[in-house]
Amino acid sequence: MAWKESFEKGVTYFKYGNLVEALAHMNQAVELRNDNFTIYDSRAAVHEKLGNHKAALLDSKRVIELGPDRWQGYARSARLFTVLKKYSSSIKMADLALNRLRPDDAQRRTPLVELREQAITAQAAAEKRRLSHISKTSYLLGKLPVEILVQIFDILVSDDSTLVVRLSHICGHWRRIVFDSPSLWRTLVLSNKHPLRKVKVWKQGAKNRIASLSLSVPPLDAPSVLSELEDLSWEHLLSLRTSGKAFFDLHEMLSDISMLHVLSNLCELSLYDCASPDQLQCFLSGPDWKLRSLHLDGVIYISDKWWQHIHQLTELHICFLLASFSMRPLEANPSLERFVLDLSQPMYINENYNGTTPIPMNKLRSIELRNIANPFSLLRAITAPSITSFHLFNARSGVEEALLHITGPSLAELCVGNCGLDQGIMITVLSRAPNLENLQINSIHGVANEVLQFLARNNPSPDLPHGPSPGLPCPALKRVDVSRCSDLSTSSTYAFVKSRLQCGSEQSGSTETCSILESLKVDGCPDIDPDLLPWFRSKVTRFSCVYMTKKDLKRGR
Repeated sequence: MAWKESFEKGVTYFKYGNLVEALAHMNQAVELRNDNFTIYDSRAAVHEKLGNHKAALLDSKRVIELGPDRWQGYARSARLFTVLKKYSSSIKMADLALNRLRPDDAQRRTPLVELREQAITAQAAAEKRRLSHISKTSYLLGKLPVEILVQIFDILVSDDSTLVVRLSHICGHWRRIVFDSPSLWRTLVLSNKHPLRKVKVWKQGAKNRIASLSLSVPPLDAPSVLSELEDLSWEHLLSLRTSGKAFFDLHEMLSDISMLHVLSNLCELSLYDCASPDQLQCFLSGPDWKLRSLHLDGVIYISDKWWQHIHQLTELHICFLLASFSMRPLEANPSLERFVLDLSQPMYINENYNGTTPIPMNKLRSIELRNIANPFSLLRAITAPSITSFHLFNARSGVEEALLHITGPSLAELCVGNCGLDQGIMITVLSRAPNLENLQINSIHGVANEVLQFLARNNPSPDLPHGPSPGLPCPALKRVDVSRCSDLSTSSTYAFVKSRLQCGSEQSGSTETCSILESLKVDGCPDIDPDLLPWFRSKVTRFSCVYMTKKDLKRGR
């Protein structure tokens, strides 16, 4: 039996590690006898040792074909598939091998079980790596419909209009979507950084349909920029922000191209640095304006004649006004919902009010007054029963009267700072505001302690009015800021926070209900005990106590 002699020589060479000679004799044995699974199994072992995994698998397959009921071919296939990282096939071969072993053959069964467990573990790790790689490299957004991608981009661009350029640089797919979606380019902000180049890019993306324009370019660039803007589809412009000088130049340019009606069709207009009344002469002529929001910053003079054409406002901001203010803007805009007046310095206005019928401002929700020497002189001329937010800063007199006049059950936010204020009046105001959520008292002496004691339902002095009963005053209160009230004490702050914690708690057995205190600021209050700061921080979600800023420290030096 010549095959047997070759086979035995191959086995001998294999035992001594001479794998090349072993493989040669095994090949010879296969040529002489090709139907013996033992020869194929032995040659598979030689191939496995040599690293010829594919050849070893082919021999193992032949072993299984010749001896399907024997375990050897399955076991070797399981090992080889593990080396080749074919873990599913390895597990399958291991199971087939285990099924063909006797239950009591622990010597052979144990290594196979371990091999199977290793394959399962390696398979799980490989799957984890695969998913991680997919998450890092796969372009999942590419599977979304274009309409959804545009909506996502629109949300990003609404916060920062310049992001549309970055989005177009991500990939070719995004660039095509961005330049095929004019709505993403609806806001154009021009500054001193390459304004002319930016106009050309935005015109391409917006298809000449700009809805919001902010024009703040250097004087030397203004003529070329306006020339490039001439062929815009001006009918789509709804919002404009620019300086007084640029507004005058834009008015002249639109007049030259017979598009002057565009300005009166604006919904939002913001003007700043209006150094000359002549720059705003367009308000005095032409059709009625459709403005809903008007911001005037740094205006020297406001003419009462303007308001003959502006009477649909819902929002009016006048900041750093250098001259007097009349009541004509409020009279002309009964639908006003938000009103901000910030004078350049404390100034008396409307002092000659003669007590005629107040202006009804039934839709007015928010008032912010800064640097009004006597705010009551303005507020007494209006009735605003639906006020939800009132800000008053830097007033000299009439503060108590203003607060009593404007406060009502609808008030949700009250912010007062740098004003002379009586503690009793402030407590009276708070007792009238059951829906108050945000309270701010800044840089006022002799008020904060009494207010916090009142809100805690404590009365440190018998001459102060008692809080409403039953329940805590202002049960909806969530945010309190008493920063820079230098006399604020730890005891008042502690009593206030503790009362809000106890309100409605099951442990206290109280049936009262009040909102959770979300924020408390006591910055610039030197009498707050630092030992109690950890307790305050543990009880209030956002607690701030900054004793002194770097700016204050430098000022002290």
